[in-house]
Amino acid sequence: MDFSIAPQAGSGGGALRRVLNTVALVDGLLLVLTAAWFVVAAGDMVHPQLYLAALAVYGTLIIALRFTAAFDDRPREKLIVAVVAMVAFISTVLACDGSDHGALLNLYLLPIVTAALTLGRGPTVLVVGLVLAGRVGLSHFVSGTDVITAAYGLGLVAEAVPVMLVALLTSTLAADIQDANDRLQAMAERDGLTGLLNLQAFTRLVNEERERAIRRGNGFALLLVDVEKLKSVNDRHGHEAGNRALVAVGQALARSCRSVDLAARYGGDEFVVFVSGAGPAIAKAVANRIRHSVATTTLQFGGSLHRVAVGIGAGVFPADGRQLRDLLNAATRDLDKDKASRRPLERSEASLRASPTRPVGP
Repeated sequence: MDFSIAPQAGSGGGALRRVLNTVALVDGLLLVLTAAWFVVAAGDMVHPQLYLAALAVYGTLIIALRFTAAFDDRPREKLIVAVVAMVAFISTVLACDGSDHGALLNLYLLPIVTAALTLGRGPTVLVVGLVLAGRVGLSHFVSGTDVITAAYGLGLVAEAVPVMLVALLTSTLAADIQDANDRLQAMAERDGLTGLLNLQAFTRLVNEERERAIRRGNGFALLLVDVEKLKSVNDRHGHEAGNRALVAVGQALARSCRSVDLAARYGGDEFVVFVSGAGPAIAKAVANRIRHSVATTTLQFGGSLHRVAVGIGAGVFPADGRQLRDLLNAATRDLDKDKASRRPLERSEASLRASPTRPVGP
């Protein structure tokens, strides 16, 4: 059996990481624009030295966010930090520039649109609130405007309402697009017969889990599950009966797995299961649970009830290897041992069924 696992392009967290790459470009553009503004308007600024300091600090921050591993497992939190930092930086350069009006004020649209496209409606409202707070602060501390007046409040509302509408519409549209993409992704990642993950999706997710386990020093196990005598079922009762047996095994796997585990259809009569945080003892316990769940399932073929049986082998990380191929090879060897250990019992049971019944008594 050949079961190759190679890194695949991701979704979900991978999509957020792609968004982060785009946000990094926006951050770079923001840095370039504000630096260019300094070159043009440095002579008219209130605090040019602080303006330069803000450029240096923000540049250091976006480089740190781009290249450090602090948020590698939390791309959404990384995105939130980037957006809040963007708002703070724009407010700072506006204060150093010494005006609450002008071309730089439009830069506030960058964090608002970024939040609307990526973070959802709730965080977007919060970002708009931060922007409005920065706007009020600039009016009060930079321009000396009395912000506790009805006229100022009405003017602020008039500025805020169009921005809020754009932000909410953008976030709603982004959510609708994401929902559609999620549905399409879920359909593309599932086996059409059993509803379990297909091999490509399983490969991608297990590679991500493997990298996470290496960073955290955790273990995990891969179980190889083989449906026994499926060919015999197909030959005697037809492929529809065989498909029903596969669906039953897939349902048993789903019942036996925790939310942090993964189960997939490999193809033919084989399945594969990722058991998170598992050592040899946990892998064996999960395998026994799967066997029991499958064994208690009965199917009706040809007017009689039949039970499905499975063979299971396990490969444990890192005891059986650090590469996924090594773990699957170990699981294959263990599966062969599992099958071999039951053959004498199966032959004995077959012999008992075939032998004639002896009369009792003399």
